[in-house]
Amino acid sequence: MISNSVSTEAVKRKLKFDYMKVRNEPLSRDLEVIPKLLTHFHKPQLVIRDLIQDTANQIQSQFRLRWAMIGLLSNSDGMYRYEVHSGMRPQAWHKQRSKEYKYEDFELSAKNYKAAEVSRLTRVYLEEENSLQGADTQVANRPALLAAKRKTADETLEADFIDTLILGPSDALLGWIEYGGTLTGKFPGATVIRHIEAISSVIAAAIAINARSWKR
Repeated sequence: MISNSVSTEAVKRKLKFDYMKVRNEPLSRDLEVIPKLLTHFHKPQLVIRDLIQDTANQIQSQFRLRWAMIGLLSNSDGMYRYEVHSGMRPQAWHKQRSKEYKYEDFELSAKNYKAAEVSRLTRVYLEEENSLQGADTQVANRPALLAAKRKTADETLEADFIDTLILGPSDALLGWIEYGGTLTGKFPGATVIRHIEAISSVIAAAIAINARSWKR
């Protein structure tokens, strides 16, 4: 009776080959953002602003977004404000960073904004339902493109944006990640949104660690 056997070297080669193949796939490469951000936890002092600036830069570049912004809760007055951005034109960022929001503004039933729930953490705001008027048009990166017509369901308009919430213990709202469409004019795919939701949990963990260190 002939016994067929596979060498240990063949097993090792297959495991390495399969790993390298998956590692080079787009969905797998996108995961590399998270370990890059986790390097901030290895530093002698965790600086939240450095982390969120790196986060905005990484997600805008890795996921090929037109722009990304991150806002946080201010412990001094309980208001929410934009803190960092990547990809915004200077005039638009100057206008955005002057804005402040209350907790109620992030609820799906908010009076001033109409949102649609994508998931527990993520909601989308469409230009047709949240049109910009007057001076508010200056928050757009490309104001000249406002009021264009949407031709397909996956096409983004200039004033469309997505918010992914940053939630802490007991679902306390610590901040949010805001981003527009991709460089190809489409909405980010569901997998990208899932990755950004995972990234929001990294920021939430950093804020919790930072808060504990201040209490010591």
